[in-house]
Order: sequence, then structure tokens, then C-alpha cells
Amino acid sequence: MRLEADPMRRRGFALVAALVVLVLLGSMGALMVRVTGVEQVGTSLSLLGARADLAARSGLEWAVHRVVIDGDCPAPTTTLPLGEGALTGFRVVVACAATTHVEGTVERRSLEVRAEASFGSPGTLESVYREIHVALVR
Repeated sequence: MRLEADPMRRRGFALVAALVVLVLLGSMGALMVRVTGVEQVGTSLSLLGARADLAARSGLEWAVHRVVIDGDCPAPTTTLPLGEGALTGFRVVVACAATTHVEGTVERRSLEVRAEASFGSPGTLESVYREIHVALVR
């Protein structure tokens, strides 16, 4: 003689299995949402970093242009307001220092230009900073 399982017990087991599957699917969904959010923040910071690099380079180009036109540093420190396009909101500070030295009988003038680009307040999530140096000899 075979003992048959009670149909009510079978339904109870199916309910427990369904709850376990729902909990697992819910956990996986929450994990996916979290991973997507982290990736979006990383992408945003990567784009801001690239823009900061371009903002700093634009500061260097401005300083080199001024050196070519004026023949000397434009000013010890200059802040450039960037208010157009993708660089809106970046703060660019360009510093220039000039030194003169003699090589044999030739007098040389060396210029060191430094451009710093920053966006956001330090310590916040969307804060980036880039600094670029260039040396020029005339």
C-alpha cells in the first residue's frame, strides 16, 4: 500500500518555493539598479574629467597666444571665465612665471605656464580638477 501525500501539503511547498524565487528575483533586481547607478556616476565623472582637461588646455592655449602676441607673460595669474558650450561652469586659473638666463653669449627667456581647471566644490560628488604645465623658451 502506497501512502499518498496530502494535497494541502503540496500547495504549502509550492508557496514556499514561489516566495524564495520572488525574494531571489527581487534581490537581483536591486543589485542591478545599484550597479547601474554606480556606472552612471562613473561615466559622469569621466566626462567631467575630460572636460576639465579640455578647459585646462584652453587656458594654456590662451596663455601661449598671449605670449606670442605680447612677447611675455600675460599676467602672473589670470582667471578665465568659461561660459559657453560644454565648458560652462569650469573655472580656469592660468599662472605664468618668466625667468631670464644666459647661455654662453645668448640671453634666453624661459616661461612656465600652468593652467588649473576645476568644476564643482571640493569634496562633492561632481568635483573635478586638472592641472597642466608647459615650458616655453624664447
